[in-house]
This record gives sequence, structure tokens and C-alpha cells, in this order.
Amino acid sequence: MSTITKIEGYQRDVKQLRVAAYCRVSTDNVEQLESLQNQREHYQEYISHHPNWQLAKIYYDEGISGTKLTKRNALKELLGDCRNHRIDLIVTKSISRLSRNTTDCLQIVRELQQLNIPIIFEKEHLNTGAMASELFLSILSSIAQDESRSTAGNLRWAIRQRFASGEFRLSSAPYGYKLRDGNLLIYPAEARTVKHIFHKFLTGTSATQIAKELNGHQVATQRGGHWRSNTVLNILRNINYTGDMLCQKTYRDDQYHRHFNHGELAQYLIENHHPSLISHQAFDQAQKIIKENAQKRHIEVGTHKYQQHYPFSGKIICGYCSTTFKRQTRPNKICWACQKHLKSAKQCPIKAISEESLEAAFCSMMNKLIFSQKFLLQPLLEELQNQANSNSNGELGKLAEQIKANDHKAETLTRLMQSGLLDKAIYVNQTAKLEQDTYQCRQKIKLLNSQNTDSANDFEEVRSLLRWCQKGQTLTSFNPNLFQTFAQQIIVNDPTEVIFKLKCALELTEKLTKKAAVYQQFYRGIIKQRFNEPIKQAEYLYSIIESEGDLIG
Repeated sequence: MSTITKIEGYQRDVKQLRVAAYCRVSTDNVEQLESLQNQREHYQEYISHHPNWQLAKIYYDEGISGTKLTKRNALKELLGDCRNHRIDLIVTKSISRLSRNTTDCLQIVRELQQLNIPIIFEKEHLNTGAMASELFLSILSSIAQDESRSTAGNLRWAIRQRFASGEFRLSSAPYGYKLRDGNLLIYPAEARTVKHIFHKFLTGTSATQIAKELNGHQVATQRGGHWRSNTVLNILRNINYTGDMLCQKTYRDDQYHRHFNHGELAQYLIENHHPSLISHQAFDQAQKIIKENAQKRHIEVGTHKYQQHYPFSGKIICGYCSTTFKRQTRPNKICWACQKHLKSAKQCPIKAISEESLEAAFCSMMNKLIFSQKFLLQPLLEELQNQANSNSNGELGKLAEQIKANDHKAETLTRLMQSGLLDKAIYVNQTAKLEQDTYQCRQKIKLLNSQNTDSANDFEEVRSLLRWCQKGQTLTSFNPNLFQTFAQQIIVNDPTEVIFKLKCALELTEKLTKKAAVYQQFYRGIIKQRFNEPIKQAEYLYSIIESEGDLIG
């Protein structure tokens, strides 16, 4: 008779756990930094009171909001050390210290659970290692996120009230000024530079030339960096140099992203707020010149985006360095050139291409599609339709059934534990696995739905392209509207050929020539390229005449 040996529930070696503490304060004022120091001292003492714990490191972010993970370097360092198995346990004050964003919080907890690293939240008395479900954590995290939004909303309201009453106190000074006791005072060294910038610009010097001159004289920017044309333009656009203060030039949305205020929210102008460096007349004249220059270069003032004045604007991409091509007017022809190549051929070897050859290549491509529609576009359209039906009826259904099965298993586990037939440790472990599997299924469903949406878009684009091709109107000259309708990008890998990325997801390579090469005898030309001897050409024509005869001109 076989012997059964009972093994107690597995436990990791807890003789010495490497414990990390995480602290964060949202602002960098003195009171908050003192709070951060208190947190560090607290965790040094807290961890020392546990004989099985060893302090690995205290990670802390100073003056960083808890709404975004991207800027929190200490937290990212902590997660990196966890992935490298340097940490066994994490302790933090509360869920809001870890993250005020529900999605980020759950993502961090799930990753650490997979690494078998629990988090202890002191305020909520919550240990993720003994957590039966993410529901409680999700609720608490949502509360923290709502609390953050409420606080931010209250602060924004208070700031706007101070804007409206003219009592707003600045926290930083623009270049040319210094802040003292909440008041703007002229800083002579920088003020001279501001006046010089306006004088040079009003006498015909461009922002780029002004930036080069300042860099040549080693004049530092406010942050000690180099001058750029945008830096100069920002100074020229800043109404604060007239002595007036324009408030709420930018704002943050509910996701805490900053935007320029182009009329979405009210702005407040406080006249004669501080000493001026520039007259209103000079400022207005500078704005007029900026607007005229923008119109010449086809830029929308305020949005900082180029207008699509030319059909190829913003659509030609260098295949070598991924830089956008720039239009150039040269003697007797118009070219498009990689902007990085224009600066230095060493940075990018891709040379300029003529606009005429690009137009001819597009015409050739479209004419090829007209003649090949029956064996290229029609089968593609049918395949996309079949693929969409297959995805909808197949894998999505299986994933939905898997989620249902996981829910049923979770209910069974809960009943067994409540009846005392299942150990709690096993219940927690199995429930976590089911939740993880369900989460992965839901992610796959999202991905498939996204792919189905993309496939549906591709299907409509292919159908639109096929309908145009069925008209049989071959191109003898470039049609800008047709290009805008069907083309998404042009990739240039070398000066002899380009790749047209169409909106229907097709990527078609075409050689650059001066004239469109496709005509009614297109397929005969292709056959002549493939077979040199007339006899071989005739034999090939005969072999395909039954199935493809209607395609041959």
C-alpha cells in the first residue's frame, strides 16, 4: 500500500525579508519636505521593530503628483529592483501614496503579485499578499483617485477666483524678471536681452537668426541652456513684457494633461501688474509680423501645426532616419528632401527626390491597381470579410466562455472555503490565478475588438479603392484629391523608389520615374520584362488566357 505524506502549506523562507519602504509628497514646499523626512524616520523605526525584516532601501519621490507614474523616478526604481528580485516586501503609508490612479495602482499590484512581493498599506490595514480579491483594493484606489480629482478641482476653483479678483500670486518669474515677495521686479541683465530680441525682430531679423546670435555671444537662457527659435518666439508672444499679466494661458484636463488655452476657459488680464520692458505698440507689431510669417509658411497661428497646403506636406517620411521631408523650390524643379539630410549628409544619406517623379509614381501605382483589381483587390476584400466573421464567431466566443468558467470556479472555491473544506492559503492562491486568467482574457477581447475595428476600417477603405478602380479611369496626370483620399504616407528608402502606405493598410513599392509607366498594354510590358524571347511570351500568354485573359490588354 502506497504511503501518503502530508505536506504543510508552502511558506517562503521568512528568516530575513528584504523590506522596502516607499514615500511620496506631492509638493516641494518646506512643510511637505519635513513630512517626507518624518515618513523616512517612521519606516526606519517601523521596520526595525520586526525581527524578521531587514531594511533594503527607502524610496521617495519629492514634489511629484501621484496621478502619473511616468515622472516618479523613485517608484520606477523600486519596481525595477523588484523585477531583479532585490525586494521581498513593500511597505507604504496608504494607497494614495502609491498611486492616485486606479489603473496604475492595480497594474502595480498585479505585477508584484506575479513576482510574489506583497504590499502593506498601513492606513487601510491592507496586505496584498493576504488579499482574496482585488475588489476591495480597486474600491479604495478609486476613492483615492476621486479624492485627488476633488482636491485638484478645489485648487483650480480657488486659483480662478484669485485670477478674477486680481489677487493671484506668482510662483515663478518670466525671463527678464525676478520674483521677490510675490512681486515681479526687473532683472537688468536678462531685461537687456528681452529688449534686444524685440528690437532685432522688429528690424527684420528672424527668430532663428536671433537665437544663433545669442548662442554666439554665449547668452544663457533662463535655465542655462541654448537658445532656439521657439524660445525666442515664446518671448515675443509673451504679453507679460508689456507690464500686463494674462492669467490662465494654460490649463490641465481631468487626466492632468496640460494644454494651451485657446478659448476653452476664461482668461484674465490684469493691466499694469508690474514694470514693463516693452511698449504695447512694439508688442502688437511683433504679433503682426509673427502672423504674417506664419501665413507665408502655411502655419496656423495658435495651434503650431502646419496646414496641409501641399498634397505631400507631412506625408513623406525618410525610411533611414524617420524624419519628415521638406518641400524645396530649386532651379527648374520642385524637390522634397529629408530635413536631417539637409543639415548634414552624415546624419542621413537619403537624397532629395523630385515632386514630378513622386506624382508619376502615384499615377503608376493607381493604374496598376486598376488593371489588377480582379486578382488583387477583390480577393483582398473577400479575405478581410472572412477574417472579420471568423474573429467575431470564433476566438471571442471562446474567451467569453473562459471568463464564465473562471467565474464559476471562483464561486465554487468560495463555497468550499466558507464550508471549511479548503485551506485559506490555497483559496487565495487559486483565486489569484483565476483573476489573472480572467484579466488576460479580457485584455485579449479588447485586443480582438480593436483588431476587428481596424479590419472593418481596412475593409471599407479597400472597398472604396475597389469602387474607384472599377470605373477604369486611368491616370495620365497627378490628382491631388485622389492622393489625399487613398494615401496615408510615403516612405523613402532610397532616391530610386518609394513605398506608398495606403489607408487600406496596403504598402506598395513603386520606382521613381518622370512619367507614369502604366497604360493599357501594362501586363504585356510586364511579360516582356519577364521573358526576352517572343516565343516564350506567347507561350506564357496562352497558359493564362483562360483564367486571366480578361486582364490582358
